[in-house]
Amino acid sequence: MNKPYSILLYYCYTPIADPEAFREEHHLLCLELNLLGRIIISKEGLNGTVSGLNEDCEKYMEIVKADPRFAKVDFKVDESDKHAFAKLHVRTKAEIVHSGLLHIDPNVRTGIHLEPKEFKEMKDRDDVVVMDMRSDYEYSVGRFKGAVTLDIENFREFPEKIDALKEELKGKKILTYCTGGIKCEKASAFLLEQGFEDVYQLHGGIIKYGKEAGG
Repeated sequence: MNKPYSILLYYCYTPIADPEAFREEHHLLCLELNLLGRIIISKEGLNGTVSGLNEDCEKYMEIVKADPRFAKVDFKVDESDKHAFAKLHVRTKAEIVHSGLLHIDPNVRTGIHLEPKEFKEMKDRDDVVVMDMRSDYEYSVGRFKGAVTLDIENFREFPEKIDALKEELKGKKILTYCTGGIKCEKASAFLLEQGFEDVYQLHGGIIKYGKEAGG
């Protein structure tokens, strides 16, 4: 990397038995490594975006992945000239992304993960519907051509929007996408729960897609 700082975006659905104790431990780790950003911890896992010097971010990724609970975490890394955040917030919440779908465990069942190249090959087929899981603010900035948008201000509104789309989605392959992949984990699982059979998600979201498939 040419720039001195890194920005990390990551999540991992994995059981954390004592979120409060883990929060204390994780907060101290971030302070020790001079990381800034926002991290959410819950019984269902970890979700964060932080910035720091390259060597500090490298050490953070090594420590996190060394924990068997987070061995599968996929860090998305960007370069930066400076810290991307002004403060550090490490908090516990009921969910790592607020959906209200507390009963859904993406480790048990979720949509098929597509790598960016696979998503790009499938997205324009006639039997496919591409679905944007993000808020109206986010998709107004940019989205895939022809994507179905849900007109939501917050992801927790997603489940009630699906009923109105059942006829439109019938018999189609559904390709979901979001910013970094985390919303699609539960969104695609919910679609499967609602009886849709061919459900996929863009692994790593549009951030990974932009890096690997362009656009």
